[in-house]
Amino acid sequence: MAFVTANAGVKVNIKSQPDAFWTHIQLSTNWFRVAVPDLYTSIVLPDPSNSAVRTVTYGQSSQNIKSSTERITENSQAKLTYTVTAGDILQKYKVNTFQATILYPNDKWVEWNWTYNYLPEDQKNVIDLDADIAEIAAKTLAKLDNYLKKQ
Repeated sequence: MAFVTANAGVKVNIKSQPDAFWTHIQLSTNWFRVAVPDLYTSIVLPDPSNSAVRTVTYGQSSQNIKSSTERITENSQAKLTYTVTAGDILQKYKVNTFQATILYPNDKWVEWNWTYNYLPEDQKNVIDLDADIAEIAAKTLAKLDNYLKKQ
């Protein structure tokens, strides 16, 4: 079986201060559910001694993705990268792997990009996956920005 690799992403213009915005991205385990409660019900560390693995439960605004387990593979001043290891993204959309990266704001533009592998016969599923992830990513970045502007 030959997997197909696909890439997609969103870019959002932020109004808040880039360093403050980035700090909240780096601490997203704590801040996403506060700033975007309609998309994130909870983000928990199953093992508090391992902050690289977290379980995300999505809220009412996420119609198709309800949970995922993520392993953060990089959390630096330049980017936050995570790999999805379990949950709806892999199961419902029939993708073999899924990795995403959020990049530090460049000229007030923040990028959230993702890459995944799937079998050719599952192409319809991944079209839906791109739409659903794009909506979550764009809403998360915009609502976090709005939250920070109000602080």
